[in-house]
Amino acid sequence: MSKPENNVRQDVCGSTSRQNTEAYVQILGTGMDTQETSPSVLLFFNNERFIFNAGEGLQRFCAEHKIKLSQVDHICLTRVCSETAGGLPGLLLTLAGIQNGSPESTEHVDIWGPPNLDLLVNAMKNFVPHATMVKAHIIPRSDNVMVHGNGAALASSLHAEELQAEGKFKAVSISAILLTPTHLDGSHFSSNDTSIVYICNLHDIRGEFDPRKAKACGLKKRRKLGQLQNGISVKSDLLDIEVHPDDIIGPPIPGPIVLIVDCPTEPHAQELLSAQSLNAYYSDSQSNSQETTKVVNCIIHLSPATVVSSPVYEKWMRKFGSAQHIMARTTRKHETTPILESNVRIATRLHYLCPQLFPAPSLFSVQNDDVAAPNFKVLVEGSISKVCGISAENLLKFTLRPPRRLGLDRSSVQNRMTFSVFVKELLSEIPEIVDATKNISTFWHKPKEDEAELFTRQDSEVMTGDPSLAGHVAPRCLENVQRDPSYPRSFYHFLSSETKFSL
Repeated sequence: MSKPENNVRQDVCGSTSRQNTEAYVQILGTGMDTQETSPSVLLFFNNERFIFNAGEGLQRFCAEHKIKLSQVDHICLTRVCSETAGGLPGLLLTLAGIQNGSPESTEHVDIWGPPNLDLLVNAMKNFVPHATMVKAHIIPRSDNVMVHGNGAALASSLHAEELQAEGKFKAVSISAILLTPTHLDGSHFSSNDTSIVYICNLHDIRGEFDPRKAKACGLKKRRKLGQLQNGISVKSDLLDIEVHPDDIIGPPIPGPIVLIVDCPTEPHAQELLSAQSLNAYYSDSQSNSQETTKVVNCIIHLSPATVVSSPVYEKWMRKFGSAQHIMARTTRKHETTPILESNVRIATRLHYLCPQLFPAPSLFSVQNDDVAAPNFKVLVEGSISKVCGISAENLLKFTLRPPRRLGLDRSSVQNRMTFSVFVKELLSEIPEIVDATKNISTFWHKPKEDEAELFTRQDSEVMTGDPSLAGHVAPRCLENVQRDPSYPRSFYHFLSSETKFSL
């Protein structure tokens, strides 16, 4: 959310030199247990935060991993659908609650998205309090149209729309390219099918000050050195010359560039390949010289695996040379890392207690528990270059600042969670559960004739909620429960009288 202005000093290249000393992009919420939700991406700066997509479960994931969504300033949607915006209403309600219901608050969240974003925002106004805290920005659609070689009309993205907001984007400039594919007959897809590619370009870092050059230029006063560092030319103290910033300050270090790409279908990929506004970022473009080409450091692919593996998409990927590709929607083989770990922990504990009643979490294969999960590799051989990408992991980072740490950072990635890990954790916390599990198994497999003789009377008392059963009170969770004939009667008796610990 927007914060009051701090004393942020700008350098000659427009970057924040003191406040934003750390910057990275991070993957939030990718895995096997919520395939219907698009992963989110966090662009982090010390005093500004960007979230790309807010699918269902984002809040729970961030709360579980202690990521503070209260400090989010911008929410950027690649599409407006349940995959990318299912968690947005809940997120806005949480942020509204942080304001303590103050209608006088001037803080707000900027939401960016395609033309149909206004429909979603208007619908949320009915239950999100204080509409002033939500400021929607519609990214306009380009009207430029070019004719493809086969005669089909393509809405070519000639220009990238730069996101602008007063007092914002202190450390990065973000541009958006709308992808609106067309059918072969020239007719457009529905406006709901519009997707956005976000280009995040961090501001350049000021070049290093050279004290030897300053001495040679006859500069002595520290005030003039400060003016030169702020881009102001000064008069030499000892020589009859004017000293310019370039005379004593080295060339600026180009800011890293990150692309957030979401192509839900192959027609979107074809539109992406024809987007002329990306030509300046292609390393294989003949119109770009080595000095004018903007080097892309990282590309995060939110496109599904079927699109990523298509020839059109692979051709587009080959245009970026040495960029690091992170496949956020392509899962690794034998994936065993859940998104919502707490859910899987509870399900695993219940399965250990009574596997007949509680099935194992679907993402675990108990028999193949120790199978390794190697990194996914995308390797595209071509006449120009080859592309190597990795499959995303939860909390995987790509560090952007400081420059010396530029690259992948797995220090926050979750440890590989398996069935056996959760069971060992359970046994260390509740050792007596071993005996309880054996008792449940004994009751479950008890012969029917013995069962009928022992529990004829108790069965009716338990299922009617009578608390007089052998001096035990039935748990609330079993109130008004109708017994499934396929389950042994002894199982219900055991749950009502023996289970005393909490999972």
